[in-house]
Amino acid sequence: MKRFILPLATACLFFTSCTTSKIAYKHYGPVAVDSTQAITLDAMLLKFKAQPTNDVFTFSAPLVGVCQSAGCWVNVQPSNGDLIRVRFKDHFLIPPATEINSVAYFHGRAYYDTLSVELQKHFLEDAKAPQSEIDKIVAPKIELNFVADGVWVKKSSSKSKK
Repeated sequence: MKRFILPLATACLFFTSCTTSKIAYKHYGPVAVDSTQAITLDAMLLKFKAQPTNDVFTFSAPLVGVCQSAGCWVNVQPSNGDLIRVRFKDHFLIPPATEINSVAYFHGRAYYDTLSVELQKHFLEDAKAPQSEIDKIVAPKIELNFVADGVWVKKSSSKSKK
């Protein structure tokens, strides 16, 4: 028995003393997201603009903004263009404390929407924007949006044990 315990204890000590990288995933929404089907945000935009009737996509992008009031929307940023707001179908939420730059996988539908002055101001209030920025909103605007029925947020963290 002693011959078995000593090597096992040594192996456990060895593996727990090494630096490990942990990747955590959290799913939100009614639809499971298949990350193996994901394309980049830029590729999604190209496909949607070329053929707007094909509007259902799975894409990945880092988060650049999260609703600070309830977690009811996030923003993503294409490499060449304006922010895109991702809203959540049937109003599911993600934690407002979700870290910026966390990689997320989205499944849902792209669409253009006219945002009223009130809704634009509401989004800025949710983002805790300064009042001076909110006051600049004076006209409706058309923007590309995405309604997600599933989101998978990936967060990497390194953990060192010595």
